[in-house]
Amino acid sequence: MKNKTNNRKGETMKTVVAIRDGNVKLRISAEERNGVLRAGKNILINSDLVAQSDRSQEWVVTQIKADKITPEIEAMGMRIGDNGNGLICRWADDFAAEERARAKAEYNALPSEVRACREERIAIDRLFDAAEKSLNHDTDDCNVTRGYQQKGEANARLKTWKAKYQDAARLEQAQSLRDHAARQDDLASGALIYDCDGWLNQNEQQKRHDEFKSEAAKLRAEALKLEQMAK
Repeated sequence: MKNKTNNRKGETMKTVVAIRDGNVKLRISAEERNGVLRAGKNILINSDLVAQSDRSQEWVVTQIKADKITPEIEAMGMRIGDNGNGLICRWADDFAAEERARAKAEYNALPSEVRACREERIAIDRLFDAAEKSLNHDTDDCNVTRGYQQKGEANARLKTWKAKYQDAARLEQAQSLRDHAARQDDLASGALIYDCDGWLNQNEQQKRHDEFKSEAAKLRAEALKLEQMAK
């Protein structure tokens, strides 16, 4: 889907992303004027360039609000491409397309067995989703029969997948255990500050906290064993 809007003059604006150190720091609708990115009457200011000038940030903002867009102000604006100091601005659609192409190239570079393992696991999840939809959302006369057939096929394929790709299955189980451990950590934190009926004293709350923490540690230890087995 195109990230485009129109400004008050009917000119096309597109979503631009500002990226630093590989992370998107800003996402905003903008357009290019004289090579500078503008959002309506405002210029997207490069704070690094302001810091390098003898002007203050406040002075620059005041000038822009007063619609005094001089060449000096424009020179401090963000531009599509490399803006220096690790700041890169890209049109969002171009950036997304490049990210998809990069991800596809990385995926295609994986060994064929790894790709087959991942693709089969995705197909199994989709079959489980289809079974859930048939059983709980579809209303035709065959939805229950179809749902159980799909669920049975998904379970059978999952069993085969686990037997064929044992390391991947171990890593998947390890991640599940780590997710469960994180939930135990959340419960441990809540145990010290929340008691819905007010029946637990401070010592009892601490005991519950420690029990949750102990369970989390056990789960992480189990996860680590599985990860080590998969190496």
